[in-house]
Amino acid sequence: MVSGLSKDQLELVDKAERIARECLAPRAHDVDAAGVNPKESWHDVWQNGLLTLGVPKEHSGLGLDMLTYVMVIEKLAGGCTNTGMTVHMHSTVMRFIEALGTDKQKSAFYPEVVDGGNLFGSWGSEPETRGGTAMRYTTITPEGEGYVIDGIKHFCTMAGGAHRYMIHCNAQNSTDALASQQLALVPHDIAGLSQLDEWNTLGMRGTVSPSMKLDKCVVGPDAVLGAPGDGGKTGVTQGFSLGFAAAYVGAAQAALDCTKEFCLNQTFAPDPGRVADGLVVQRTIAEMAVAMNSAKQALYDAASQWEGKTPNEKAVLGARAKYLATVASLDVSSKAIQISGGRSAHKRMPLERIFRDVRTSTLMPPNLDRCLELIGRAEFDLDTPLNRDS
Repeated sequence: MVSGLSKDQLELVDKAERIARECLAPRAHDVDAAGVNPKESWHDVWQNGLLTLGVPKEHSGLGLDMLTYVMVIEKLAGGCTNTGMTVHMHSTVMRFIEALGTDKQKSAFYPEVVDGGNLFGSWGSEPETRGGTAMRYTTITPEGEGYVIDGIKHFCTMAGGAHRYMIHCNAQNSTDALASQQLALVPHDIAGLSQLDEWNTLGMRGTVSPSMKLDKCVVGPDAVLGAPGDGGKTGVTQGFSLGFAAAYVGAAQAALDCTKEFCLNQTFAPDPGRVADGLVVQRTIAEMAVAMNSAKQALYDAASQWEGKTPNEKAVLGARAKYLATVASLDVSSKAIQISGGRSAHKRMPLERIFRDVRTSTLMPPNLDRCLELIGRAEFDLDTPLNRDS
């Protein structure tokens, strides 16, 4: 645990760990097997007051600092990677509303979460563009007193499960990708919204992220958040990376804990001792523990420095945390299966599910190469072009 946390912060992190253990973990297998939104787990998160992590305190939310926030996401993901990741995506939309929303919008949207227990999704990716780019083909066009949205999105997290979706659109006002990006919230039942394909993936099956089509979807004037280009100036986008890193760390720590328990309790004849008594196993567990400690430290350091940083600086902090969390979680989840042997491939054990979730979720932008590019440019004190990761 990080030193210097207040009593309230510690209690919140402990609560997240308890919810993950008692509520989320028992359902994680079924969510994965069925490939469905973890709605019951979302309900538990809401009932325990953790669906408002990104809602400001003045709107009856927790309004968490970034350090406490990533530690809560880490704990939730330790129980169910899908739940932890979707709560993070939802919470980031809450931060966009805080940064860009009018008082009227905040008064309308936040009660849907605080009182109604609803989640908000974020749909940015498109089939024609590279992951992480600000370029969008989905258009938003003024019409009458509102707007019309047209386009195709893929990796549409929480499709069919969230109450509203934040669509990353092209306002067509500029050739600059960042300057033309407009964020708009659409309800789940808006006319013209349809699913194009099936979500049947290696891992993260409970995030339910198929491709979706918006065909002449009409929204009112209060649907748009800020003006075109405002979203990239908030520094909220860069928080996606920190939350991703927290989810990876939480999942990998669960794999490490499961492996340690196995080693401490398993014996194999004719060997006289437990699996944990073997020097090779001890060495491998040590490597896994060191990797986890390094990834956590980078994540907590980045989160501790978050407030007051520019979007460019946040992009680098997020890249460092996401890079180390990606490398560590891939290594730890793989070694967990190697140590536990063939039985870990059985669906009844959580290790194969965690391995699949980690392998799938670590593909989210910025990828490893982009993370290193961001870090390397910062080391040379070169400008970091935000439009490539916004």
